Amino acid sequence: MAEPSGSGIGMGGKEADLSETEGSTNDEARRLSDLEFAMIVGINGFWRWVVHCAEAAGARGLGALDVLVLHAVNLRARDKKLADICLVLNVEDSHTVAYALKKLEDQGYVAHRQAGRERVYAATSDGDELCDRYHSVRREALLSSLDADAVDFARLDEATKVLNRMSRYYSHASRAAMIKPRA
Repeated sequence: MAEPSGSGIGMGGKEADLSETEGSTNDEARRLSDLEFAMIVGINGFWRWVVHCAEAAGARGLGALDVLVLHAVNLRARDKKLADICLVLNVEDSHTVAYALKKLEDQGYVAHRQAGRERVYAATSDGDELCDRYHSVRREALLSSLDADAVDFARLDEATKVLNRMSRYYSHASRAAMIKPRA
């Protein structure tokens, strides 16, 4: 029987009970659970960081998705439609991105123009300035900590590749999964 390694804590913070299954499948399932738990903790830490960093940069009342949408419009999806922004961020629920865009427009960070029946979004000069201040705070607070700890950025590159690959696996698996009706 495979022994658990790492924290021994699975989803929901409960001890993983591996006594009923054996073999490499069990070891693989445990490893996947460990990765998933680490992603959950990492995602929550990242979202908290995004909000606090934006607040330190001068933004008020923005949630993590709002800030990420602003960055997507500012850097990766300038002059993009709602569907394009959702694709860039891998967000399936377009209404959450639409709400974030409305909120960002209300605060003056994003503007839209009509292109036929579609809205095309871009960051305003205030949005660009907020992103610049965010990057300064990030550089001072986060990058300096990583540098002080002598983090190997080549390993971060590899982690990026793994997370992108896992995102594709999860997307594929979610399409393949069948939801059984309740009895």
